[in-house]
Amino acid sequence: MDALTRKQRDDLRKRKEILETACKIFASRGFHSTTMAQISKASQYPLGSIYKYFPGKKEMYHDLVINKVYDLGQILFEISQNQEISVSEKLESCLFSQAAFYKENREVVRIYISERSNIDAVAMPKLNEKVNKLHERMVSLFQGMFDQGIAQREFKSYPSHDMAVLFSDIVHSAAWASLFREEDETGMNKRLSMIFNMFTNGILN
Repeated sequence: MDALTRKQRDDLRKRKEILETACKIFASRGFHSTTMAQISKASQYPLGSIYKYFPGKKEMYHDLVINKVYDLGQILFEISQNQEISVSEKLESCLFSQAAFYKENREVVRIYISERSNIDAVAMPKLNEKVNKLHERMVSLFQGMFDQGIAQREFKSYPSHDMAVLFSDIVHSAAWASLFREEDETGMNKRLSMIFNMFTNGILN
């Protein structure tokens, strides 16, 4: 892959700065109450420059959400490819990593979850379809790990897809709850370990 030119690197930096500013304003004002002028003022980029990178706030919101979902998917994929740990350890790492990712990106997560139905229905009905497809990939990733665990006799031979869907729901719920609990890292890790042990106690051989 060819190295980026200075202009391309500069464009990427500007896009990132604009998106970071938009995220903060979306979080404080809500998607529908946010204007491009507010983003321009807060980011200190002229409105014309912002329109060069984003036709409107819908596109900003779309990129914010999709970029973060891709980032999370890449983290989980890299964990799944780790050959130095057991399948149980991979799944536990996925749980802890997703919770940490949600906390690190709490503004984007809260915006999407809290305004999802309204924004999808009114502004971007296609966004939810894209997110759902990416979620299905994550479920498939978990299913592959459960298949591996069953083949290695680490797990009981329950339907791997059912286990993957259930585990995905548990991971999301546990990670989402981390955004609203008054707990330090030690407390969060203790809670996540308890949740993981409760789940795996039912499937381990």
